[in-house]
Amino acid sequence: MTKISLVFVLSIAALGCKKKGGDCDKAIAKGMELSKADMQKMGVDDKMMAKMQDLGIKHCKDDKWSDEALACMTNAKTEAEAQGCYDKLTPDQRDKMNKAAMELAPAPTTTPPTPTPPPTAGSGSDTAGSAAAGSDMAGSGSAGSAK
Repeated sequence: MTKISLVFVLSIAALGCKKKGGDCDKAIAKGMELSKADMQKMGVDDKMMAKMQDLGIKHCKDDKWSDEALACMTNAKTEAEAQGCYDKLTPDQRDKMNKAAMELAPAPTTTPPTPTPPPTAGSGSDTAGSAAAGSDMAGSGSAGSAK
């Protein structure tokens, strides 16, 4: 799972909050519902989804998200519609949410491939010495047949 995807999904889930806890809860629940299938595809389990929801509620309340964002999230019918609601936050609200989501996101579990070491000196064909010897012999052989 990429961090960018998790940030995006978490941001969608957290959109639409305002001061009242009930409104934040409803909007975040809707965002989580719309993005749940994608989060599961990315390997997000129920425990992480609960953390994401808690984080969204906190930012909703602390950052006092607008009624417009709340209505947008609550009325979204698809994940794509919910994505558009993210633009209804102020740049500061988006930055705070993104930073918090990045801190919550787990580090990637994949490890980079181990590089193949370069060939060592002397590896490959040892025919360089025999090629030189062979060309000397070829020269001798030609000279012998020229007589």
